[in-house]
Formats: sequence, structure tokens, C-alpha cells
Amino acid sequence: MTPITLLPVMGLPEIRPGDDIAAAVLAHASLQDGDIVVVSQKVVSKAEGALVRPAAGEPAAGSRRRIAREQAVAIVAESPWVLIVRTHHGLVCANAGVDASNVEAGMVSLLPVDPDASARGLRDRFAAGGVAVAVIVADTFGRPWRVGQTDVAIGLAGLSPLRDERGGRDRQGATLDATVTAVADELAAAADLVRTKAQGIPVVIVRGFAHDRSDRGRATDLVRDIDQDLFARGRGMLAAALAQDWPARWAGGVTPEDLALVRRVAPEADIVGIGPPDRLRAGDDFHSGLAAAVLADMGLRVRWERAGDGTTLQAGRPAVPG
Repeated sequence: MTPITLLPVMGLPEIRPGDDIAAAVLAHASLQDGDIVVVSQKVVSKAEGALVRPAAGEPAAGSRRRIAREQAVAIVAESPWVLIVRTHHGLVCANAGVDASNVEAGMVSLLPVDPDASARGLRDRFAAGGVAVAVIVADTFGRPWRVGQTDVAIGLAGLSPLRDERGGRDRQGATLDATVTAVADELAAAADLVRTKAQGIPVVIVRGFAHDRSDRGRATDLVRDIDQDLFARGRGMLAAALAQDWPARWAGGVTPEDLALVRRVAPEADIVGIGPPDRLRAGDDFHSGLAAAVLADMGLRVRWERAGDGTTLQAGRPAVPG
């Protein structure tokens, strides 16, 4: 097996809108045919001008969340400290990838409009420079149930993003029926091992990896189809529940068993009215949101009810038509 080498490209200039990333890399590195060039999303966004200046006087945290909402096609989960969304690319990520690090003061960067197209453009520019390489556009994502972040491929060109071993056999001869390796994500994560945000190294060359070369590979192939996703909307399902028509007839209200489950996440929650639909008081907006998510998970229809500065919920089980 050929050793795999990770080569950070040193000395690259600060990338600005309109700059030619491929030309800068070719001037600072000796590429070889078969290399995989991993480029950070941030410099791709900067070169493509995917930058936004928040409104004057708008708090930084508030502007980032507002812009993230504008970039989102669906809210997956929301808390006071983070907003998880699904973007038009199909990516599920924190704050829609809106980032204020390593950009001009007062600016934030957005994800490229089409990261796969960005990768193809870079690959074509490298080919014009005389080398046949694959390109990965990498971004940093958090992970459910895991502490820490890792880089993943959000755009690629010139390689197959997945290695499908289904139908093969393991060393004991058993048939493999679930082994599909996210090769592009693993390459993106490996490249991130030789850089930090403070080092200013936006490009890493992966050399020696025997990848499946392909002109048809796309990072969108790594996005699970929403119809097959067991966690398609997370607590963002509440947003869809709130948008539904309010029932005219009810099969029942909030039961003691429902309330017991709600109190696990909002201990002070209590029924303050008789329904259905019943009214629930659950403290501040954050705990009201948790309570509403639990109720929606259990099949209740939920909506907010504002009263001055306070928030209560109305919830009940809709009657089955017929």
C-alpha cells in the first residue's frame, strides 16, 4: 500500500473576491497527476464574493442568525446558542454555514452557491495548468451525538465520493451489506489534521491515495435523501406542525402522561386551562419550545399563544376525519 502524504500549501496570499485560487496554488506548490487538492470553503466563498456585510448597528450574533435564516430552506433545530438548518444544497449544518472567522472585520461569509460547480471550476483551472487532479471543497461541521468538529466535503470534482463495498466479503467470508465509506469526507477530515484556523493554510494536497477517479462524482451524492432520513427535521418538525391548519374538532387534550413527559424537559410546565385544546404554561420561550417539541413528537397539534411578555401553548389531539 502506498503511503498517503498530507502536504499543506504554505505562503498563499490572502484570497479576495475575483482571485484565481488555482493559479495561486500552482505558484506555491508542485502538483502531480493524481493528487487530491482539498480547498477550504472559506477561500472559495471569498474568491466567489459570497460575503455579506450586516446592517450597521446590528449585533453580530443577531445578524448571523438573521442571515442564517435567510440562507435556510428549513429549520432543523433552534436553541439560544445555535441554529441548525437545512440549506438549499441539502446540507444540515449550524447557522447555514454563515461564518465570521478569517474574513474582513464586519463581514460574514456564506457557503458557495454551488460547491460542486466551484470544485469543477478549480479542477479545470488546474488541468489548464498541466495537472490532472481531483478537488474537494471542505467545510467544518459539528456532528450529532459527538463532541468536536470535523471537515466534510461539500463540493468535489474528479473522484467518486463513496466507496461501496456492499456485495463483497469480509475476511471471514461474510457478505457485506451495509459498508459504504464516505471517502470524500474522510479525505477532507484528513487534510484538516495539518492546519488550524490560525495558521492560514486553506489548501492541503493529499498525495498517494488510490481514489476512484470519476468525472461524475458530486458532493451532493453524500447527502442522504430526505425520504430516507430518520432525522429529517429534528425538532424543526415543530415548525411544520405550527404551520398546519388549526383543527375544528379534537379527539382529546393534553393527558397527565403527556404532561409527565413534558416536565422532563420543562420541569415547571403545567396545564393552566381546560380543553381541548389545553393551555400549557412552560416558563420562558426556550422551555416552551422544548415542551412544544415533545408534544408535537407525541402527535399533538401545538401552537403558541402570546399574552403580553409571556408565552403559553395550546395543544390537543385532532379528531380523525370521518
